[in-house]
Amino acid sequence: MKGSYVLLIQLPKEQTITIGSLKALHFPGGYYAYVGSAMSGFKTRISRHLKSNKKRHWHIDYLLDKASITGIILGETIARTECTIAQALSRQFDSVPGFGCSDCRCHSHLFFSANESQMKSTIMAILKSQDDRQALNKGGKDEPIPSGG
Repeated sequence: MKGSYVLLIQLPKEQTITIGSLKALHFPGGYYAYVGSAMSGFKTRISRHLKSNKKRHWHIDYLLDKASITGIILGETIARTECTIAQALSRQFDSVPGFGCSDCRCHSHLFFSANESQMKSTIMAILKSQDDRQALNKGGKDEPIPSGG
């Protein structure tokens, strides 16, 4: 399986975290959604995010040193959809400018909410609407796969 995914992340208290080339950034305590892609397969990418002792390479690695993943939502697709998901989330939630988007033109791939359930339901609705559009193109229907809390 391959496609886009969203990590649901909890940062228990507000912190300033040094994020690689972005330098020191202020993060309010609360819930975050990080949008990524795993076009070579979910297993390897998600396993890497879940590892605790890893070399920091991506912006998300620095945040996950201080925060915890509370859930993972997978959106199985053939095409890259992470930027479409990120753009939809940017209309609903505050974002961390420049985070996770050094390889695209998006404003951010990390979004913040004080309300985890609202964030999760919004993500599921966005992925479902993408699946509905894909189903029109291929004649079938897939559902996003929620995982975790």
